Amino acid sequence: MSGDYSNFADEVAGADQVAELRASLQRTQRQLAKARLKVDDLVAATIESCRDATLSMGPIRPVPIPKLGRINKDKEEHALLITSDWQGAKVTPTYNSDIMEKRVKEFIAKSIHLTDLQSVPIQDATIVFGGDLVEGLFNFATQVFEIDATLFEQYVRVSRLLVDVIRMALVRYKTVTVVPEWGNHGRIGSKRDAVPRSDNVDRMCYELAKQLLAGEPRVVWQDCPEDIQRLVIGNYKALVIHGDEIGRMGFAATSTIVQHVNRWKSGAYRVDGEPWYFRDCYTHHYHTHGEWPLADGEGAVYQTGSTESDNRYASVGLASAAKPSQRFHLIDPRKGRVTAQYKVWLE
Repeated sequence: MSGDYSNFADEVAGADQVAELRASLQRTQRQLAKARLKVDDLVAATIESCRDATLSMGPIRPVPIPKLGRINKDKEEHALLITSDWQGAKVTPTYNSDIMEKRVKEFIAKSIHLTDLQSVPIQDATIVFGGDLVEGLFNFATQVFEIDATLFEQYVRVSRLLVDVIRMALVRYKTVTVVPEWGNHGRIGSKRDAVPRSDNVDRMCYELAKQLLAGEPRVVWQDCPEDIQRLVIGNYKALVIHGDEIGRMGFAATSTIVQHVNRWKSGAYRVDGEPWYFRDCYTHHYHTHGEWPLADGEGAVYQTGSTESDNRYASVGLASAAKPSQRFHLIDPRKGRVTAQYKVWLE
């Protein structure tokens, strides 16, 4: 994504806000109508819509710093919120964009409640966004009949929800670090189209939310140009993947995923040519909650569920079903390990 969006807040606050907003939204609608069948034009229109969506959001003020009292640094732990597979705009008998937003915010509220129940001090949090936050348009032929919003509307609403999620977390935590990962549903065009994988609608949503929260000094963002992200909390290190990176056609058996991560851990995963040690791996994509040990007896593969319900493709094609859930962990940053984990139900 290119362009300088640093002065958007001033533009929105100016006297021409209403006229510019109307003109920008009309322009975007015209662009998307023309670009419906042309991937290159669609990419350009989506990037341009970043500016228009930013205008529609208006200025966002920093959240007041919470008063948490004195913290014993020697006993402090770190909250890790893992949320993914919102499938924004997906429609099933029990799911749509409004239910998505309700469940995502419910997860953040429950995570804060779990934080407050702990006997150890917690003042900072990391949020992992595991990908497939949008449903997309290009994954299967009938997808356009199973959504309640166009790609542009998905982009705007999910970006807005990302902002809301982070701001909710800032009410409780002094700092929030964001580790974003993109999924297969954010793909632009078919797999055969010459579009870089990282040109992904999930990633565009992350960038827009980052720009909207640029004035919030308590948020630390990681970029996600690769399809494997690195999570670091003190001495704790983990990998974050969406889950479609392993296997054929985006599907792999659990044993295959664990075997693959074991190989990464034994030295196959490298950064700048050097092995990068990690303890755990967080995966998503399969809409089910799970945990499987790694060969060293210390780490694990943690799989996070989805906010979606009644997935017809999963139940018919894969004979798989799951109840809406997300994941919450506590991390000991000194010992470098997970100290507690929760499956957060969202029905």
